[in-house]
Amino acid sequence: MKILKHLFAICLTIMSLTNFSFAGEKEDLVPGLYELKNDVYHEQEIGQNMARTYLNETMQLEILQKGDYSYTIEFSGVEYMKDHRILVDNKEVDIDIVEETDSTIKIKFDVDSLDSKIKTQIYVDAMERDVEFDIIPDFETLELIEEYEVAEETEEVEATRDEKDTDENSDGALTQNETSLYSKYKLPIVAVVLFGIIVVTGFVVKRKK
Repeated sequence: MKILKHLFAICLTIMSLTNFSFAGEKEDLVPGLYELKNDVYHEQEIGQNMARTYLNETMQLEILQKGDYSYTIEFSGVEYMKDHRILVDNKEVDIDIVEETDSTIKIKFDVDSLDSKIKTQIYVDAMERDVEFDIIPDFETLELIEEYEVAEETEEVEATRDEKDTDENSDGALTQNETSLYSKYKLPIVAVVLFGIIVVTGFVVKRKK
């Protein structure tokens, strides 16, 4: 029984490590311009329907480098609404108006992380108050539109920085290549390890019987 408990604990540990690795993959997207869909959320049905009606379901994500992200979203119905604001992680951020017509407005804003929570606040004339709802990027629909070229000078700086980091972390930290190999083969490795543990455990239990 103790052996089975140890086996279960080992399985949970391996699975948690694998899931942690998956979580970081969207932070490793190459610099470029992406297109993706979005979902909206409002606690009331009428607010949910209004949000979906006036927010274009397609948005853009621009990545200049890791940690330097911006979204572009488009609202319609500006003849009924005004004073569009964006909150990232519950803090209002600066916005750039990319394009504005009599009925639509495109807004661009920065985020520090692709896991940031996004809300918008809009003043609705007919209601004489602000309406707030969540904007949820759907990364399952992410599509690369244009990949940006990285300047050679930047590549050299990054290479030097990576080499320095490798030297500083030579006490056991994974290099970039090792991390890439691990990411590529992590699932087969996990499967082999789990199979080996199960076989050994079964052999031990059989011998005890």
